[in-house]
Amino acid sequence: MRFFFYGTLLDRDVTALVLGRRVPPQAYVAASLQGHERRRVQGATYPIVIADPCGEVPGAVVGGLSDRDIAHLAAYEGPGYRIAPLRVRLRGRITEVSVFEPIQSRLIPSPELWDLALWQRRHKRSFVDRLRKALSVHPAYSRP
Repeated sequence: MRFFFYGTLLDRDVTALVLGRRVPPQAYVAASLQGHERRRVQGATYPIVIADPCGEVPGAVVGGLSDRDIAHLAAYEGPGYRIAPLRVRLRGRITEVSVFEPIQSRLIPSPELWDLALWQRRHKRSFVDRLRKALSVHPAYSRP
C-alpha cells in the first residue's frame, strides 16, 4: 500500500520511530496534493490539509509498507483518523494513494501555514521526545 505523507511523517526520524525501522530514502517519492494547503493545527505543532482551490501541498508518496507498518501508522495517527483514498500528482501524473484523513472535527486549522523545515528547527526535538515516551507504552509497539 502507498501513502501520501505531508506532515511530520516526512521527517525520516519520525517515520523510523513510528514504524520501528528506517525506510530507504528511495521509498519517498516527491508528490503534491492539488487544491489544498497545509496549515498548522490550532494548539499543536503538526499540520492538517484544508481545501484551497489555488493551493498545492508538497509531500511524498511512500510505498512498500507492510500490514505491520500500516498498523503502526494507524496507532500513531490515532482513532480520529481513517485511511482514505486520495489523488495526488506523482511523477507528472495524477494517481490514487492512501492518506490518513481526520474523521473528527477537533482539528481546527490555524491561520499559520505549516512548513517542514521550520517545524524541524522549532518543534522536532520535543515532538520526538514525546513520541518516544508515547510509543514505549503503546501496545502496538510492544510486540514484533
